[in-house]
Amino acid sequence: MFKKILSGFLIVAFLAPSLVLADGMMIKPDPYGNRWDFVSENNQQAYISYEDGLEKLILSIGIDEKDSEAVWVFPVPANPEKVVIDILTETPNIRGEEINKKAKSELEDIKEALLMTQIYPAFFTSLTRTTTLSIQTNKGWGLSEDGYRHQTDVTIYEHLEKEGMTTEIITARTSKGLQEYFKSKNLNIGQDSIPALNHYIGKEFTFIASWISKNSTTRSTSKQKGVFVTFPTKKIYYPLILTSVYGSERIPTTIRIMGFVSPKVFKDIKSYTEVEYYVDTYFHSNIDNFYNGNTENVKYTKIEMNVPSKLLTQDLWISTREPLGTFFPLFISQHPFTAGVILLILISILTGILASFIVFREARSRKGILKFSLLGLFNCFTIIALIIRLHPLKIKKGDQKDQELINELKEQGYIIHRKDSKRKMIFVSLYSIVYIILVILIIGLIEKSL
Repeated sequence: MFKKILSGFLIVAFLAPSLVLADGMMIKPDPYGNRWDFVSENNQQAYISYEDGLEKLILSIGIDEKDSEAVWVFPVPANPEKVVIDILTETPNIRGEEINKKAKSELEDIKEALLMTQIYPAFFTSLTRTTTLSIQTNKGWGLSEDGYRHQTDVTIYEHLEKEGMTTEIITARTSKGLQEYFKSKNLNIGQDSIPALNHYIGKEFTFIASWISKNSTTRSTSKQKGVFVTFPTKKIYYPLILTSVYGSERIPTTIRIMGFVSPKVFKDIKSYTEVEYYVDTYFHSNIDNFYNGNTENVKYTKIEMNVPSKLLTQDLWISTREPLGTFFPLFISQHPFTAGVILLILISILTGILASFIVFREARSRKGILKFSLLGLFNCFTIIALIIRLHPLKIKKGDQKDQELINELKEQGYIIHRKDSKRKMIFVSLYSIVYIILVILIIGLIEKSL
């Protein structure tokens, strides 16, 4: 958590006629009376890049065209003097494959390849694969000597117009001050009529307000716009509390965070939240200064939420720690050949030990285990290589007294013929059966764990 939760902000954001920006809650004036109402959202999309204590957050949300005059509210922890905002005409284009699904697909390929070492499975059906910028002065607000504009309990730090939108960075010390600010925007909102706002009032939170510029004559509908916010923070942050004003309504939310991270999903929303990890083979950021990392095999975390809004009683904090559970599926999905070779070697050795332990009494010792585990390695070159290596292999039979007698007879010139070919045939047959069972079982267990 932040040592100093210094800020947050209110974004009143408008995109194209059918879109509006950011996360939190949206309110609009009633054209037929001195009232206001909440605006229903279709979805929320967020993109986050975090490096060296600086979070870069891009947000956009969908609303109906009839709600094109509305106010959007959301908090973010940062001092207003350190918050940087921008308006974008498009959002990042990041795709890729989910690492668990990719790993499972690769494991199916590995399983098929491993079974082919037995030759005869090749004759059967293959296994099913689960496979724009100007600075202007807003009327009614005076500019002070420190460069900031003031009104009772409210300070405006910046006024930005771009892409047909107007955005202001403000702070509010009291709910009354924020009420007066809303009133200047034709929103007659009572001090305590939105309890969720009181969570941030008086706690040195920063607010940002955005709306469609009145002098704007063009609205692009070809691309979805977004608000780009940069602010310092010790942990990745995403606002949720203000969305709780929508009651039981569910607003599908997707958050994409560059890198593999660990979101702290609180208990009430766990069953409504899914966290997945993706790798994009090649990601080219179309947003300047959003992501400056490696562009190949880019890792990112995808959080999908479909939560009844009233359960959003906490904001979402996200640790930069990479989950341990991502290592194995990431390794398999990015290095399937290496993973396959490792599994082939391990299963071949294990099969050699198990099969020989059943067939050869000589294998039931430390020396025997080593001998037949090495024999099992020849299966890596198919079962035929194992048979070729097994054929000349001398396998002792009998107890110590029998062996002493055999050695004595040999010293006397007798030629001893040992008939162990039958046991070798049994061993090969059992080896192949045990190997197939282990391949299917072990890979199945790995897939189930993903």
